[in-house]
Amino acid sequence: MAEPNIVLIDRIDERLNALGVSDRKASLTAVGKPDLIRDIRRGARPLASRLQALAGVLETTVDYLQGTTDQPGAGLEPSSEIRALIPEPQDMLQDIPVYGTALGGEQQFSGDFDGSLAIEQTDLNMAEVVDRFRRPPNLMNRRDIYGLYVAGVSMEPAYESGQGIIVDPKRPPNMRDYVVVYLRDRTDGADAAGVLIKRLVRRSATYIELEQFNPPAIFRLDSRLYREVHRVMPWDEAFGM
Repeated sequence: MAEPNIVLIDRIDERLNALGVSDRKASLTAVGKPDLIRDIRRGARPLASRLQALAGVLETTVDYLQGTTDQPGAGLEPSSEIRALIPEPQDMLQDIPVYGTALGGEQQFSGDFDGSLAIEQTDLNMAEVVDRFRRPPNLMNRRDIYGLYVAGVSMEPAYESGQGIIVDPKRPPNMRDYVVVYLRDRTDGADAAGVLIKRLVRRSATYIELEQFNPPAIFRLDSRLYREVHRVMPWDEAFGM
C-alpha cells in the first residue's frame, strides 16, 4: 500500500474524538464493513463514494477530511444508530473528578532536527477539583480515571482549548496515543504539576518523543525530565463502542 495520508487520518481522528465514535462503528455505518478506517490508516486510498459516506457519518465534508478546508461543516444531529449507543445523561453518575488546569510557561526542549523548541506546557493542580464528568457505564469500576480541561492551542485541531478529556493512569499508551506527561521540574507542592498534553511518537528506556500540532513540532524528552506518562482515553473507548 501507499504511505498513509497523515492529514486524512488526523482529520478522521479529530471527528471520531468529537463524536465519541470508534473506527469500527463509523466504518460499519458508512459502508457496512468494519475495516474502512483501518485500511486508510494502512495507506489505502478509498473510493470517492466511500470517502463521501464516511464524511457523512463523521458529520463533516470530504474537503475537510482531505485538508482543503479548515471548516468541519458539522451541524447535523448524530445518526440514530450512534445516538442509540450513548446513554442518557441522567443514567450516568456525575462523579469523575476534573482537576484544575491553566496554561503554563513554555518549556525549551530538543527539536526533531536541530536547536531547541518552545513547547506549550500546562499547569495542573490535583488538589483542585473544578468539575465532575458523568461516568459512562463502561467505566463504572474505574475509580482511578480523572478528567482535565485542555489549556492552550498546541493540540488543535485534535483538542481545542477548554475541551474535556478523560485520562487513564493505568493502561500503558501506544504509539500515536495522546498522553499527559508529568514533568519533574515542579517544587511548589505535591499536588502541583507541570504537564505536557501531546501525542506519543516514540518511547524508549531513556527518552520519549512527543508531537504537538500547533505549531507543528516533534521533540524529545529525556527520561530524567519526566516521572509519569498517562494515556488520554478516547471517548469511544469510555463508552464501550
